[in-house]
Amino acid sequence: MDNYKIVEITDANISALQPLADEALSDGDKFIQKTIDEWKGGVNTFSKPGEKFWAITIGEEYIACGGLNQDPYTEDSTMGRVRHVYVLKKYRGLGYSKILLHLIINQAKEHFTSLRLSTYNPVAASLYESLGFEKVDIHKATHIIRDLATAQ
Repeated sequence: MDNYKIVEITDANISALQPLADEALSDGDKFIQKTIDEWKGGVNTFSKPGEKFWAITIGEEYIACGGLNQDPYTEDSTMGRVRHVYVLKKYRGLGYSKILLHLIINQAKEHFTSLRLSTYNPVAASLYESLGFEKVDIHKATHIIRDLATAQ
């Protein structure tokens, strides 16, 4: 794996995610562009207690991103949500998504009791399940870690 850094996304560097958004859009996925637009519009700046959004960089290139929110689809403030994990195609399969997910899970343990997400990508689903997420079929969630205190 190349010499990478993890950086927290802020107002100063949110625009650096645009190449990730452009690649995702070329495949029909709008979620990274939505992240950028909502951040710039003040809708979701990952600024509530426990929330953060990170990127992985190699040199000056932003190659991956992902974050943690209080789950907006429940009134339960102890429920965290994995948000918008994306890795540029040329860096997939090298472990960067796992690095981000370990960071997200560890941050979630400090602020939330449970963590959930939604994905319809079978490769991503397998990764989440390998990290201890249980497959579920509930409103706005396909996977959950019910008890972060016992999560790997």
